[in-house]
Amino acid sequence: MTISKKNKKSRHSFKTPSRFRLSFINENTFNTIWTIRFSRIRVVIAVIIILTAITSMVSMLILFTPVRTLLPGYLKESQRQQVIATSIRVDSLLTHTELNSSYIANLQRILNMPGDTIELIKTMAADSIQEIDSLLPASEREKQFVRQFDEQERFNIKVLSPIAAEGLDFFPPVAGAYTTSPRDPQAISVTIICAPKTPVTSVLSGTVIDCHKVLGNGYTVIIQHSNGFISKYSGIATLLVNTGEKIETGTPIGISGNNSEEKATQVVFELWHKGTPLNPWDYIPFF
Repeated sequence: MTISKKNKKSRHSFKTPSRFRLSFINENTFNTIWTIRFSRIRVVIAVIIILTAITSMVSMLILFTPVRTLLPGYLKESQRQQVIATSIRVDSLLTHTELNSSYIANLQRILNMPGDTIELIKTMAADSIQEIDSLLPASEREKQFVRQFDEQERFNIKVLSPIAAEGLDFFPPVAGAYTTSPRDPQAISVTIICAPKTPVTSVLSGTVIDCHKVLGNGYTVIIQHSNGFISKYSGIATLLVNTGEKIETGTPIGISGNNSEEKATQVVFELWHKGTPLNPWDYIPFF
């Protein structure tokens, strides 16, 4: 037992603490110029000191130099508005500078022109028609025209009809037909020539508000549409709808004249908007 204890005591522990060494060596003579030895704790402390120093330098650079203005979200709202206003002013100054430069360049070209060319330009300017000064008082004839125009257009609501017709697709009242006259900008009705027993269809979806017979001219159908539009069909021989019936766009509402002796029949079409007659040519594709 005594010998084993002595053997245990005589054993040597080869475990040594971790150490680090930083050496600076002359590459020509390979002599060590400077050596720094560190333990593990010293390495950790050195790294912490270096990181702290870098953080402090970056913080001082941001706090005490204009670099901080480059950080996103640093500028206040008033400063940001001032920057935007300044950039707009700079752009306007550049625009004015370009205009002034162009003006000066034009003056230089004019001054460098020969004398004969300048005299010709003066003569052409003197002979040109002078524009009427808008600040001059209106004449009695102009005032009378304005009063007449105001009286005529005071209760005219035709200007609202194209706006109300936006998004509406009108259907031809009689397919494969032709009209008695070319397009008239002042027309308030269109006479359509078609073959006998031709279907007459609704130009737009709506509700039949009237069906009545006219002596010697067949039946007349009036349909109320959306946005204040009303369509009227005259010259129908056979009715296919009744008053109060709701119909869709292109639905047959009647049949044109069915007399076999007639080679062609007439259907008169009218379009109204809130009590004002419209020109059907402006809204209906007849061809």
